[in-house]
Amino acid sequence: MNLPTIYTEKNNCQDCYKCIRHCPVKAIKIDDHRASIVQDLCIYCGKCVQVCPAGAKKVRNDISSAKYLLQQNDPVILSLAPSFRSDFYDYSDNQLLNACKALGFFAVSETALGAEIVSRVTSDWLKSKKSGVYLSSCCPVVVQLISKYYSDKMDSLAPFDSPMQAHAKYLNQIYGNNAKVIFVGPCIAKKQEAEEFDTGVDVALSFNEFREWLQSEALESEYLLENKLENLNFEPKQAGKGAYYPIDGGMIASMKDNIAITDTSYMSFSGLQNVKDILENLPKNIDDKVFIELLACDGGCVNGPGISHEKSLAEKRYNTLKAANDICRATKNKADSNKDVQISANYNKISPVLERMYSEQDIQDALKLVGKLSEKDELNCGGCGYETCRQFAQAIIDEKAERQMCVSYMRKVAQNKATVLLQKMPYGVVLVDEHLKVIESNKHFAELLGDETQRIYDIKPGMEGADIKKLTSAHKLFANALEKGIEEIEKDIRLDGKLFHLSIFSIHKFKIVCGIIYPLNEESMSKDYLIGKLKDVISDNLAMAQKAAFLLGENASRTEIKLNTIIDSYHQNDIENE
Repeated sequence: MNLPTIYTEKNNCQDCYKCIRHCPVKAIKIDDHRASIVQDLCIYCGKCVQVCPAGAKKVRNDISSAKYLLQQNDPVILSLAPSFRSDFYDYSDNQLLNACKALGFFAVSETALGAEIVSRVTSDWLKSKKSGVYLSSCCPVVVQLISKYYSDKMDSLAPFDSPMQAHAKYLNQIYGNNAKVIFVGPCIAKKQEAEEFDTGVDVALSFNEFREWLQSEALESEYLLENKLENLNFEPKQAGKGAYYPIDGGMIASMKDNIAITDTSYMSFSGLQNVKDILENLPKNIDDKVFIELLACDGGCVNGPGISHEKSLAEKRYNTLKAANDICRATKNKADSNKDVQISANYNKISPVLERMYSEQDIQDALKLVGKLSEKDELNCGGCGYETCRQFAQAIIDEKAERQMCVSYMRKVAQNKATVLLQKMPYGVVLVDEHLKVIESNKHFAELLGDETQRIYDIKPGMEGADIKKLTSAHKLFANALEKGIEEIEKDIRLDGKLFHLSIFSIHKFKIVCGIIYPLNEESMSKDYLIGKLKDVISDNLAMAQKAAFLLGENASRTEIKLNTIIDSYHQNDIENE
């Protein structure tokens, strides 16, 4: 079974929810603490791939498929996206053409030729339209977004192929239907587009894949000496204004000559958030004819997710504009030979995502699963990846989310569990902050310090906020450990005529220490072992309350195991003493 365009290597997923936070359509499902992509919801923008800190989100690598085509008898044409000059800036055109020939390509042609076809056909189409708002269909991510999530805007979408599709049809017209086409560009969604539509494109590669391929064949630019290269040209000719397409506004720039006398207003917007805002607020009744060019990537295709070089957007835009201007000055390409290419498209085959209705009761029930019992409990912190707690509740209903994703819920669970565990400790335990205030203590600690401290504990269990200076004369040891950042203090102390051993160790240097106290007249057969385990428990539970939710649950489990070991050891000690 073929891999999907974008997929998750689940063993590498760190359960951080960053992909959810950045996915514009929340096409992510968390199952067993691992994020997977819901293909029916995905628009293939590649945001999850770009932001995944563990590299668990992957784009299918199709180099092997491309190599297989080149091993067959049919001619293989490379369709090279116009943004190649900003990405392969280290190659001259001739170096890149020779490198492609060395890989086995029959010819290299600029996808910009297809862009010019799209511009001309779209201009003619607009002339025949009445007043209204019309949207470009050049960006496959935008087409996926509109088709799946804004299907009521489908009538506004230009019913034409993308430049990649149009170019493939053009190439088949010239080289015959048996010719194979491999597209190379900055867009991940082109892979899905090539699969979903009968475009004539057999394989779509990203710039990143193509550079990897060139490097594997030792075809880096520094090895391609110009004086030893054959003089090659793009086939069947060099593109003209289609070279502007990779930047926002590029399509409109390439349409100018064709629409100068029309009454159409032209706009361009890039970036998915901007695109979504436009689609959600399209004017319904207007007297003018408006055409809007929409591109998913900020700044246009030069900033696509499949690029191989992370240069600044300004530099990429400058390089693309400069190259396009130079080309247009040098050529008067009218693209006469491709006028008869039929590029009508039907995007209705992309199934819309049906909007689900949620009852208020269902949402409230889901919120209760994560301890959200009232509106004030809805923090909307975004830690789960969703903007609001209610959106998270809807994801739980849709079985796309797990309640462990809620950071505040898991923190409360961890803290509550830590408190319960603390109370089971056989010795006195107290956590103290840099202000010498008690963060938490167990009942054994209060009992060992005497009746007055025990009364304070009975009034306020845990004694949070109590001043350690007023509770014990050993407060100076706590202060010393905090002020000097001492990792550990072991001291025998006398309180009210009784001898105790006090162990203080640092949790957060200069910020939090833990004290463990026990009477020295008790049997101490397993003292060192017990104290070591107690330190582990406190350290784990403090970290638990401060880390992300996925770590909290794991640490709580480890803590429980350690505690069970401690208690078993303690009870065994009691039995042997009897």
